[in-house]
Amino acid sequence: MAAEIPRRFSLDETKLDPELVNRITSADGDETVGYWDGQSIEELAKELDRIEEDTDANYAGLPHNKNIPEDIKNQVEKDYPVWACDVEGRCIVGDQCVDIEHVDTIRAHYTEKYGGIEQFKEKLIQERQKLIESMTLDNK
Repeated sequence: MAAEIPRRFSLDETKLDPELVNRITSADGDETVGYWDGQSIEELAKELDRIEEDTDANYAGLPHNKNIPEDIKNQVEKDYPVWACDVEGRCIVGDQCVDIEHVDTIRAHYTEKYGGIEQFKEKLIQERQKLIESMTLDNK
């Protein structure tokens, strides 16, 4: 008699293969070019340097994006930009993906410039609304 496979529900915790979770893919996504476990941002920086000697990495799809704090995700991570963070809150940032900063430094930037991250997000909402209104007026 065949072994019974236990029933699994969508909310059950799943165990993911660390090789899949930790992989860094090529820019076209076709091959795995490196690995990073999410622990040390310096290790990711070294791995990206090694990868860049031979090929381009997919920076937009770096592993462990769950390490990026919720308040930094989406608008802030695209604006700053934040590419990846380790478990200690240190992140690879900047247009060239070469600077390392702590999330507190990123938050301080938005506090100094806009009064805080929420105020920055509110500014984006207002700008979007103005754009929509101007487009609506142009179409009349």
